[in-house]
Amino acid sequence: MKSIEEVEKLSIEELEAASSGFKAPEGFRRRIGDAILSEAALATGTSGARRNGPAAVRGVVAALAVAAAVAAVLLIRRPSELKDSFDDPMLAYAQVEQTFQYISSKMSGGLEVVREAKPIAGRPEEIIRKINTK
Repeated sequence: MKSIEEVEKLSIEELEAASSGFKAPEGFRRRIGDAILSEAALATGTSGARRNGPAAVRGVVAALAVAAAVAAVLLIRRPSELKDSFDDPMLAYAQVEQTFQYISSKMSGGLEVVREAKPIAGRPEEIIRKINTK
């Protein structure tokens, strides 16, 4: 078994070769996403529930982008020969459109959570401000 330092030095091609034939465990993508969001919250020194405003939206979008990049590197294997999945370009375009709609729906859900948390997240700051002005 390789050490973490050895794994970090491997190229993308070597990582992909080592992962061939590997099936990710159930719920792996969700756990990776949760870990990335937790790490992002720790890095900023706040929990996601306490952040509000445009910074929270940027944080959610950045975390989703990082999660997508990690998932792409870990789970997608490039075939040795590239070949078209679709013979009809219109079917290919329809699939791309459907994929973007799916991504958009998932991001909208995340943004909705942020919008719901914003009024609640601002309350402690309001209370502290009132206490300090007395």
